[in-house]
Amino acid sequence: MSDSLRSDLEEALRFLNHNTRAERLAQADVAATLTALIETLVARGLLPQAEYERRRQRALDAQRIAIEDSPEVRLGPAVDKYAIADLPQIDCAAIIPICQARCCTLTVHCSAQDLDEGVVRWDYARPYRIRKREDHYCVHSEPQTGRCGIYDQRPAVCRTYDCRNDKRIWIDFDKRILAER
Repeated sequence: MSDSLRSDLEEALRFLNHNTRAERLAQADVAATLTALIETLVARGLLPQAEYERRRQRALDAQRIAIEDSPEVRLGPAVDKYAIADLPQIDCAAIIPICQARCCTLTVHCSAQDLDEGVVRWDYARPYRIRKREDHYCVHSEPQTGRCGIYDQRPAVCRTYDCRNDKRIWIDFDKRILAER
């Protein structure tokens, strides 16, 4: 990437980050207004508490899904990924035929270190999430084997991830019972 293109991209991302912060402040104002309104309606008996809670939970669930898919600018942890000492001891090669590298479908945010190295490919539409293929797997996950194509340069999150107790992956790791997708 040329210095000029990199500079333009960095400026655009700073602008996006500034606008995102302004939008969050506006959302906080709306949330405070709605909270005051709802509290007033409940206190006056015009809105039953149970009905409000049920409707609120339904709307909150929908918003959580929308947030997970939003193009939020977020960096991964600011750690030296090459200095991490206590890595999980999982024989991934032995379990990939069972789990089919499901961990490679999870959302991963690149760190500044990853970006500076220029090896980890990230999604320009969702800075700085690791880029995914159309099948929702990380672009670095080899489709035939599930192995990581950038294993030595993989992000810190990938290095420290332990799938054994992740209910998105396993119902029971020891018995090799996968969670439903």
